[in-house]
Amino acid sequence: MRCSLQNTQKFRDELTLELQKEVPDPKVIAELSDAILNETEGSVRFTVDAQHINRLGLELVGKQETALSELIKNAYDADATEVNITFANFEKAGGELIIADNGVGMDIDTIRNSWMRLSTNEKGENPVSEIFSRRRAGRKGIGRFAVQRLGTSLVLETGQKGQKIGLRVVFSWDQDFKAGISLNQVWHKIETYEKDEVTSGTVLKIRDLRDRWTKPTLERVWKSVLFLQVPFEPGGNQSKDSENFLVSINGATNRQQRIDLNMKDNFLNNAVAQVSGWIDVSGIATFKVVSEKLGIDETFQSEDIYEFVGPLTFSSAYFIYLREYMSGISVRVAEKMGHSYGGIRVYRNGFRVLPYGEQNDDWLKLSFDSARRNLLVPANNFNFFGQVDVDGQSNPLLEETSSREGFIENEAFEELQVFCRRCIEWAAQRVGSVRKKKTSTSQQGFQPTYTRKPSEIILEKLAQEESKIERDDDNQIPEDELKPENTDRNENSGHNTEFLKELYSKQREYEQKTEERIELSIEYENMLRILASLGISISLFGHEIKSATTAVDNSLAVAEIDAERLKDSRERAQLEADLNSLKTATNRIFDLGSYVEALVSKTRSRELTEVHVDTAVRRFLGQFQSYMHKRNINFDVDVQPVDLLTPKMHASELDSALFNFLTNSVKAIEKAGVPNPMIRVSGRQQGDFVIVSFEDNGTGVPKEIEERVFDAFFTTTETDGDSISGIGTGLGLQIVADIASAYGGSVSLSDDVTHGYSARFDLKLRKSKQE
Repeated sequence: MRCSLQNTQKFRDELTLELQKEVPDPKVIAELSDAILNETEGSVRFTVDAQHINRLGLELVGKQETALSELIKNAYDADATEVNITFANFEKAGGELIIADNGVGMDIDTIRNSWMRLSTNEKGENPVSEIFSRRRAGRKGIGRFAVQRLGTSLVLETGQKGQKIGLRVVFSWDQDFKAGISLNQVWHKIETYEKDEVTSGTVLKIRDLRDRWTKPTLERVWKSVLFLQVPFEPGGNQSKDSENFLVSINGATNRQQRIDLNMKDNFLNNAVAQVSGWIDVSGIATFKVVSEKLGIDETFQSEDIYEFVGPLTFSSAYFIYLREYMSGISVRVAEKMGHSYGGIRVYRNGFRVLPYGEQNDDWLKLSFDSARRNLLVPANNFNFFGQVDVDGQSNPLLEETSSREGFIENEAFEELQVFCRRCIEWAAQRVGSVRKKKTSTSQQGFQPTYTRKPSEIILEKLAQEESKIERDDDNQIPEDELKPENTDRNENSGHNTEFLKELYSKQREYEQKTEERIELSIEYENMLRILASLGISISLFGHEIKSATTAVDNSLAVAEIDAERLKDSRERAQLEADLNSLKTATNRIFDLGSYVEALVSKTRSRELTEVHVDTAVRRFLGQFQSYMHKRNINFDVDVQPVDLLTPKMHASELDSALFNFLTNSVKAIEKAGVPNPMIRVSGRQQGDFVIVSFEDNGTGVPKEIEERVFDAFFTTTETDGDSISGIGTGLGLQIVADIASAYGGSVSLSDDVTHGYSARFDLKLRKSKQE
């Protein structure tokens, strides 16, 4: 207590001396005043470490595009009509990003009381902008710290209309905001600069970018910008607000990019139905579906009362990707649009709330239930183009998380999910009912509409024709009374019968072959479904194995130290031998776990990228090094040129092809029992194709089965105790063939085998001319 009083008196004396100076230092006065307050007897207060700013930026905003969206929303809130975003030297970290808007700008009071104040409620107290009466998107007062997420320093320049002087503030995030310093002890000098008094706005110069901005990242940024506001209404009309707010990135505008979506080129007019719903102020929900193509116009009022979410509206275009519902656009192009831009998005105060409606987001469980056939009608995320519109006043309980990654999952959000899901499901089932499609697995009393086979129709026509001939025979006219037209009619009937018989024979033969292919395809799909389910379990296995690696290595290291301390040489030798055996076994498990973990991590990304062949092959083989070493298999890798790249593809697909080749080679080598087992992987470019070849010196492929090895379910191995190569399913090479086919290539056996090897498979992948 005495020490505290002494400190307080010391700070007071220093403060008195500072105040007696001719020009006191305000910073020193503030620091001494804080020190005196901290020593106040009988009370305590919170203080903020300067490093908290870094947490608000780096840790609160996870994605680059989310951070950029926050800054664009700030420009919108400031009544800007244009935002110009310029990237410089962005291909690698250390570049520069400039965000310039023509909003109202800030004066010194706004900078001090809003920009420099954490969690300010200024936008909450003034929810509507002054000029355009826009409903402001920001509320938490921390969105501006997205600039810290993007770069290590910021130059803020701002000015208001009617002023000849602008204000400039420089922030060095990593240098100034360090741990151990109180936030109120970090000061920033305000500079002035001359400006045109008719202009206004704010410029953010973000320097020393923390990340590189790749082409896929910029594509995600554009998508984020395009859907930041409602880009289109389900009826095909563009949002008026988005027309009055222009965003450009390195010269390209969101209007130009929006045209590229083809939304305005009658794409949305191909929807099979328009789905809408709303909740009124009493919590009563109404669903509506309208389809001119199917003659549907129905409304349904839910019996449930939605107490927490508040009044809102929902609307969506509903697509079924079949030729009969498409006009002026191919089914393939329409499906591609659905997978790229489909989904149910959420807009709060006119601005997008992420991640709802993203490709990998299934917030309404539509993909989940469609995959498990709980819904049999087309009701996946890509079947819908729609949005939910909420606002801060009508839906106060729908509060965004501080990370800007969705709403807080409270009762209001749960009601929002239930409402949207029920509206979509009801509408899709009404459409399915009119289309005579079973809508769910539990639907009772469903009478399917049977489509007759062409051969059955031909057979019916043949029977009618033969019956007609029989009737003509019964009513046969004497030969001397026949007229020429009657003779011609009889001859034509005979020709028709023969033609129908031949047509029936050909059609029936075609249908039988088609049915065989369909049956085989169903078996193939069922096996792939089983393997996909196993893949989920295996991915968990790989993750757990990787997590256990360090613990096992540490335990083995401790055991080795204990073994060295044993005085009995015989016991020490035995224990060391056991440890070596255990280490070999665990290395095999870790190799497999690393491979699975790497494969799963690549699969999470849906982006197609060019794969460096030499690196991919060596990394892949390295993951199975101990496995191959145990079998004394020698590797040889020869990729020419060394920087050879595949066409844009999923990296996991190349790994899958290599894994299937590897397991087949191991089985062939062990079956052959060769003394010097070898595997060779080579790569080269030949014309438009990148060719990856896989060779081994195993048993080779017998001539009589060369044509069958690529068929689904054809296998020469039934049981195998090997933990890596496993039991033969007959799908390995079929999967490789499917991968090759997807990229315009093929997989084949080659006669051009390197000396000393017995079999060679060539994986051909076509590169586009742009690549």
